[in-house]
Amino acid sequence: MEARAVGQSPGAPTASVGFDAVILAGGRGSRLGGVSKGELEIGGRRLVDIAVVAARDAGARRIVVVGPVAVASPAVVVREEHPFGGPAAGLAAALPSVESPRVLLLACDIPRAAELVALLVGRLESQPAELCEADNASGPDGAVIVDSDGRVQWLAGLYRAEAVKQALANSPGSGAHGLPLRRVLEHLELARVLDETGAAADIDTPEQLEAARALAAASASQGLPTDQPTTRKEPSAMTEKPKHLPPEALDAWLAEAKRVLELDDDIGVAVVLDVARDVAHNVARPAAPLTTFALGLALGRQSSAADSPEVFARLAELVTERALAWEHQA
Repeated sequence: MEARAVGQSPGAPTASVGFDAVILAGGRGSRLGGVSKGELEIGGRRLVDIAVVAARDAGARRIVVVGPVAVASPAVVVREEHPFGGPAAGLAAALPSVESPRVLLLACDIPRAAELVALLVGRLESQPAELCEADNASGPDGAVIVDSDGRVQWLAGLYRAEAVKQALANSPGSGAHGLPLRRVLEHLELARVLDETGAAADIDTPEQLEAARALAAASASQGLPTDQPTTRKEPSAMTEKPKHLPPEALDAWLAEAKRVLELDDDIGVAVVLDVARDVAHNVARPAAPLTTFALGLALGRQSSAADSPEVFARLAELVTERALAWEHQA
């Protein structure tokens, strides 16, 4: 297949600080019939090209795509030593090609990638000049997108490359193959960048793909960019309620829930939400609340708080095994 042109959009804003981009396009797309996600088209453009253009227009110096796809030069394509090893393995395969002190990490299945990149680069650009010169990205180790449910989107972040390399080197196990990306990056000190408009929504199912295509078609019919929502309605304080709690409200709600349930224990909100997300993506959406309930029972019965990391680790390994099983069945 011939590579398609991915030229820069006229007048696109670019960052004044240097970063390279890594775009992960190596999944099997099991829930999409086994098709490579990067080859799927939305609004007449492949998903991988949407991600490449978003990175290039933002000023990425080098773009490294991981996966079995063709892209236009000067972007380069690399593959993991053992294909379909997951995002951490893909990132590990790309890092030797990264030359800048910062690395923008993107999944290839985000139709509105340009919005997320703009949020991350904008956060970086807002820092004092001395921080930028010190190779920081909105924090000692970088910045990462958080969605409106408070879930960290590890595949939409701007990280300090050296910190990521060290995190991979210190990861548990014998290598990055099959290792959840969260377990690699969760110990980094990162600024959280809120995605208030749902731009982080990815494509995992045929229904999500059709919805994204319908949105792109509707945007095109109104003369809007195909990676933007057609409308953005503000909820009325009198007649509508927000669908999601903003991250800053989660702590207040949790404190109230703990009061009613007579709980004194600390609850790691981000960790629990990450578990729910991983289960929803890699097993099934209804399995997420059931799994977190079972997790709560397990933590309540353990003999010591020191056992908590082991409980989470066992569950993470089970989710990874199930995700790999899905991939091998495709």
